This record gives sequence, structure tokens and C-alpha cells, in this order.
Amino acid sequence: MRAIISVDDKQGVAGFAAGLSRLGVEIFSTGKTLTVLSEAGVPARSISELTGFPEILGGRVKTLHPAVHAGILARRDDAAHMEELARLNLQTIDLVVCNLYPFTATVAQPGVTLEEALEKIDIGGVTLLRAAAKNFASVAAVSRPEDYDDVLDELKTLKSISPETRRRLAVIAFQTTALYDTAIASYLRRQSDDAEPFPEQVTLGLRRLRTLRYGENPHQSAALYGWAGASGGLDERADETPAGQNGATTEIYTVAGSRLLHGKELSYNNLLDLDAALAAAASFKAPTTVIIKHTNPCGLACGDTLVQSYTRAHAGDPVSAYGGVIGFNREVDEETAREVSQLFYECVIAPAYSPAALAILTQKKNIRLLATGAPVAPASPSTLAASARDLSRMDVRRISGGLLIQTADIAGDMDIERRVVTEREPTLEEVTDLLFAWKAVRHVKSNAITLAKNLMLVGAGAGQMSRVYSVQIAIERAGDRARGSVLASDAYFPFDDGVEVAAKAGITAIIQPGGSKRDEDSIKMANKYGIAMLFTGQRHFRH
Repeated sequence: MRAIISVDDKQGVAGFAAGLSRLGVEIFSTGKTLTVLSEAGVPARSISELTGFPEILGGRVKTLHPAVHAGILARRDDAAHMEELARLNLQTIDLVVCNLYPFTATVAQPGVTLEEALEKIDIGGVTLLRAAAKNFASVAAVSRPEDYDDVLDELKTLKSISPETRRRLAVIAFQTTALYDTAIASYLRRQSDDAEPFPEQVTLGLRRLRTLRYGENPHQSAALYGWAGASGGLDERADETPAGQNGATTEIYTVAGSRLLHGKELSYNNLLDLDAALAAAASFKAPTTVIIKHTNPCGLACGDTLVQSYTRAHAGDPVSAYGGVIGFNREVDEETAREVSQLFYECVIAPAYSPAALAILTQKKNIRLLATGAPVAPASPSTLAASARDLSRMDVRRISGGLLIQTADIAGDMDIERRVVTEREPTLEEVTDLLFAWKAVRHVKSNAITLAKNLMLVGAGAGQMSRVYSVQIAIERAGDRARGSVLASDAYFPFDDGVEVAAKAGITAIIQPGGSKRDEDSIKMANKYGIAMLFTGQRHFRH
């Protein structure tokens, strides 16, 4: 048996190669891999001895040679192939061990130039893996260190690598090269300011971070995948004990990139709620707390301090808050942790936790604590621009027979018109609450209505078939607090009934997109009751 070993990730390769050598496998290797094997005392020969040609172009060309690829691709059951190898004095190669240049890790580093990125695009390694995987009937393509032990075990017990294992390794190899090419294409697309946001052909590069106990319901299976190249704090292969109390530091906040600092395994529904909590908390610059139930905010408030924002968010709907998921946009401090610890919550996600806060919250066995390790804040102009051409930042939803892909709803504050359409202008206090309510309504399922007062969510109506029903539900949830509050609607009022219901409940100002054929009816109704109304020219449906 003959093997080619050429790896960028040297983890475990010396031990694996030593095991192969003891089993009589003849090894050929390249560059730094050959040096590592030689220093470990593993008998290995240079690939140049196999090809009769030196490595050239600074190592760019070393395995791209007929002596390598004929030996890999020759069909052992094809007499013509084998006769041709013999005539050319070439021999078969039975095992290819190869992993690729770290392209995704390279481009994830800040300040990497295009030239540096291009140098980390592997050509020979991808070709080796694809050739070996194509001919898996006779050749094993080993592309991951975690497969070394299984291959050695089979060679020891079976004296060969089984057809089932060769097929499994081929699938892994092809998926590896597909993911690799997807990462390269995505990177190059992001480098162009005028790149087509929805190219004709798209592959989505994902890797499994962890399997889940079950899906949305116990009879459904589920797993969490992360975008290839992104930080994967919830990776089941990663060390879940961070170096510091706050978790690893990253540049972009994500749920998948967060560290689970405490608590049992996360569920499918936990992850959905955590994502909703993180998105809502990130919409505000002031200290903010959001409490999520079934992906909708039941509590949301800003405050001068984090603990103040928490107590006000909880007061928004203390009944629904029980068992919810909390999102913070600040490091959790001791005082906030003490308040949170008084009640039952499923999960908390925040940029970080102080040591004192962790000491308090980790006393609760059933709470999960996640740290993003990154600032949780409104998207910067550069992030908004990048998201328009980066598939990993877009929304992806399945429909039968395909996927729907759209840019994320993360428009900046300056993207709305804020045009007063009524006789009465809103007061400064009303404008402040209207903008708060407008940010909040983006995170509520449509038809969405939010009521706010003093930067606090006092009522919400979500997911109703009729907008006036959502208004009625929001008012019912707010109770007496509806009087003097302001209202945000994620889309226009098709009739003036919603405005009238709001007015009779004592709501003083409304913000909505406008655009209905009956806008004038709504404006007249607002004027009748002395309500100030703003049009934004922007809709926030969330189906």
C-alpha cells in the first residue's frame, strides 16, 4: 500500500503516519509535512521522488503531476488502465491524507489583504482529495484528523480499508472541498462593492455546530449549523470553558458564536428565542433589556442603568416573563444578576458577565447563560453595507422546493422619513417614545402593534389576522398604562378602525409606514381625537 500525506493541520499526523509505516505502508509527503514526519522518525519520501520533478513556484506546484494523479485515479478493475500504468512505469496510490490551507481562518483575521487571502487558496490539496474521493472504490481520501484512528483500526484488523469507510470518507472529502470553494467565492464576492447580492448560482457553506435533543417538537430531529468561517462558540467540538469569565472576544455578535457559560444543553426553541432576544437588544444604544416568549418581546425597556432597564422590562408583562429568555446589550453586573436570580428564566444572553454576576447566576441550576463576547449594539453603516452582499448575514427560509433569501431587516435610524401627517405635532417626549416603539415593533410578529411609554414596552399585539385585533390585544395587555402611551404599527392601517380603537384607549401618538389607499381616513380619525401621527415610509413585516 502506498500513501500520500500532505496536510496543513499537523495535528496527530506524525502518530498516524507512524502507525501506517508500522503496517508496511509506503509514504510520500511534501514540504513541511515531510519535515514533521522526518523529525518524528517516520520513514517518508519526498513527493519529488515519486514525480521525478521538483516542487516549483514556491510550493504552488508539487502534487499536480501524472505520476500522482494517474496512481490515484486508475481503476483497478480496468485492464487498460493497469496496463497503461505498467507501460509508463507508474504505480497505484491507495491512500490520500490531505487537509487544506486555512483559507477561512486567514480571511477572518482583521486587516488581511486580498493577496494574502489568495495565497491561502489550496489547489493541489483540493485536487488530491477530489481524485481520491472519485476513485473511492479503491482509494481512501482522509481529509480530517478525527478519522485517523478509524482508518488505522481497520488496517490493523482487516488489513485494508473497508468499502463502507472509503465511501464515507469520500462523502466527507467532497463536502470539504465544496465548503472550501463556497468560502472562497463568498469572500471574493464580499470584496466587491458592486457585487450582485443574489447571484444566479449560490451554495450555502455551513458546518454542524451541535446536534440538538430534538426540534421544535419532540418528534422532530434537529441540529444547529453555523456559517463556515464564522466563530462557532456553540461548536460541540469546542472547549466550552472560556479562558475568561466573559467568554471569547469576537467582532460580531451572534447566537451561534456565543459561549455557553452555564446550564444544560440548549434546545431548538431556546435558540430561536435567543436569536430574537439578541436582535431586539441590539436595536438600542442605551442600556436595554428584552424578555422574549415564543420569539416575541413581552418585556422591553431602556434605562439609565442595566438593572433599571431589567426591572422596567419585567414590569411590562410580569406574567408572560416567567420562563422567558432575556437579552441584554451590556455586560451583566452584580445588581442586575441579583434581580434576575429572583425569578425563573430559561436563558440569558449578553455581551459578557462580571465575575460577581456569574457567581450569583450560576447558583441557579436550570438557567443557561450565554456570552456573545462581542458588543451588542445597532448595526454600523459599514455592517449595513456589508450585509447587502454577504449571504451569511441574510435571512434564509425554507419553502417547499426551495429557499427564500432576503437581506436582513437592519435598516438604520436615518432610513425613515418621520413625516408628521396630522394637525398636531408630537411632543419631544412622544417622539422619543415613538422611535422606541418603532424599533420594538420590528421584533414583533406581524400584524404587529407595540405600545410604549417612557422607553418601556407596555403592550404588544402579535401575529393576528387583522390589524385591529392586534391593537385591541396590545391595549388589553397594557391595561391602564395604555392611556398616555404611543403606538407603533409595523404596516399601514388599512382602515381607520385601528386608529379609533387606539384613540378611545387614550393613546396620544402613532407611528406607522403609511401607504394605504385609505390613509386619509386614518389621518382624519387621528385629527378627530387630537392624536399626532408620523409616517415612516418603511414597513417592518415579520412573518
